[in-house]
Amino acid sequence: RTLIAATGSSPRKLGVPGEAALYGRGVTYCAICDGPLYKGADVVVAGGGNAAVEAAIDLSKICKSVSLIHRSVFRADSIVLEQMKKIDNIHYSLGQVIESINGENGVESITVKDKATGETKVVPTEGVFVEIGYTANTEIFKGLMDINSAGEIIVDDKMATSVPGIFAAGDVTTEPYKQIIIAAASGAKAALSLNEFFTQHFPN
Repeated sequence: RTLIAATGSSPRKLGVPGEAALYGRGVTYCAICDGPLYKGADVVVAGGGNAAVEAAIDLSKICKSVSLIHRSVFRADSIVLEQMKKIDNIHYSLGQVIESINGENGVESITVKDKATGETKVVPTEGVFVEIGYTANTEIFKGLMDINSAGEIIVDDKMATSVPGIFAAGDVTTEPYKQIIIAAASGAKAALSLNEFFTQHFPN
């Protein structure tokens, strides 16, 4: 009679050859989680938003070099861009499309295409950090409750959705800042709110 939706989110993929095959062997979607595994390595970050730029900054502290590659212009805030541009071992290329991720038992290089000229080149790297955002896992809820344009379940301060008795928590919701500690806290709020709702509507 009540429900908590906590289906999380999934990282957006590049959708290029080699990405799936080399996942966990040089391809990763979390710089904070996996960055320490690449200490002293040359790595690539794919993306141009805050997540990508912040990942490049974090990785620059432990990696030999960081190449930030993005297909368009930067979407990151100016404050993090200025910080990144001051770091010597971060190099960035805009208007570049990653066409494939190459390697046998691990990532060895990427193939990059210049959008303006159409020219391609192979860039040696030991790791590819894909930081192009996340998609909320809400497919099964569409048509059941209110979902925003970003595909997130709309919740109030008690984690209640537009449907009485249904609550939601974590990265699947409109709750800002997608972090484990915030998701866990929203789960606690949702559980307490559900208990309150259940007690009020189903006292017996």
